[in-house]
Amino acid sequence: MSFRSRVLVILLVGVMVPAGSLGTAKESAEPANASTKKAESNNGGSELTLKRTKKSKLATNLLASATKTRKSRKTAPSSNVEPITKSDLKRAKLDLVEESDLPNLEPRNREDEKLTIGAIARVTETQSELPFLARVDTGAASCSMHCEEWEIDEEAESMEENIGKDIRVLISNDENESQWVDSRIEHCVVVKTSEKRETRYKVPMTLRWKDFEKEVVVTLNNRGHMVYPLLLGRNFLENDFVVDITLPSE
Repeated sequence: MSFRSRVLVILLVGVMVPAGSLGTAKESAEPANASTKKAESNNGGSELTLKRTKKSKLATNLLASATKTRKSRKTAPSSNVEPITKSDLKRAKLDLVEESDLPNLEPRNREDEKLTIGAIARVTETQSELPFLARVDTGAASCSMHCEEWEIDEEAESMEENIGKDIRVLISNDENESQWVDSRIEHCVVVKTSEKRETRYKVPMTLRWKDFEKEVVVTLNNRGHMVYPLLLGRNFLENDFVVDITLPSE
């Protein structure tokens, strides 16, 4: 082989050997890179799982701590509330107001607060101050008083047309004492008796029994033939009186 041929062979071998080695290295490098990426991927997944586990444990610990705090708040006494001492109770008792010192603003409507009146009572008409011997009648809706006569301003023939007008009434008691009193006609009522039907005036008057006074509507009637010139009906008794028929006459 000539010198020229040998040089050509050496050059060819030198070129082929690096090229083969380079290819082999490249091929071997590719799997290494893939393994590295896979390993990096696996490591990343593990780190993510570890982070999630740590967060879950942290949340569980926080929840347990909050629950324990709420329970301790419910059971433990507040540090801001001072205990009640005997001196505090003593001062509280001194500050109490006796019930008897307070004014009684409730109406007299209970049984133990009602006045007790008998079947026959002495009642006074406050304007004239005439005392009347009255019969207490729980069956009568309103009071009725003996009237001898009356005077009405501009009196009309029909009694219904006189409603609302001023009236002067001559009343008389069981001692034949008479007195004029002023009032007004509240309304009229038709009363049926054993003899006839008649229309009567009803006027407001104030009646007093002992120290109790009450304004009621009284029916004007000629009761001269009756024993009692005044009849006390339910409009005077209701809410204020209890009738005891065993009490002696006044």
